[in-house]
Amino acid sequence: MDKQMIYFSKLKENAIIPSKRDEDGAFDIYACFEEEYLVLEPHTTVMVPTGIASAFSSDYVAILKERGSTGTKGIGQRSGVIDSGYRGEWLMPITNHNEVPLIIMKKESVLPQSLSEDLRKAIIYPYEKALSQCIMVEVPKLQINEIPYEELVQFQSQRGTGRLGSSGK
Repeated sequence: MDKQMIYFSKLKENAIIPSKRDEDGAFDIYACFEEEYLVLEPHTTVMVPTGIASAFSSDYVAILKERGSTGTKGIGQRSGVIDSGYRGEWLMPITNHNEVPLIIMKKESVLPQSLSEDLRKAIIYPYEKALSQCIMVEVPKLQINEIPYEELVQFQSQRGTGRLGSSGK
């Protein structure tokens, strides 16, 4: 495997392989599902499929983050770490932080008239637009050395054992 290469495969025909411009720090990641739309109720998290899988060097980890444009719409990207050895479908844990439903909807889709009033007030996010982004981060190769706690606290630090709020900032 070429250590400077990310290999992507489509698991679904309509999946979009991640892309980025040279000047961008992250790859755009898109939803890929069969339904006409996907509803995220207020304050819930849904694992949104991407239809892609990957392989890359163990020198890296893929970290999924929210995009600026999704964050301004109350769409959060929850923890999303893709390890180099994972070969399954990438899933995006997406949280709707809004008080109304969020609907990820395909361009040609039409919401049924039978939808509840709550869904009529929903935020519509275009299916065709990137939903999150992926940052590739180099993973340092560190060794683990277990030592007694009494030795550990001898390593000098400004904070020491100070807990939350101990810095006074």
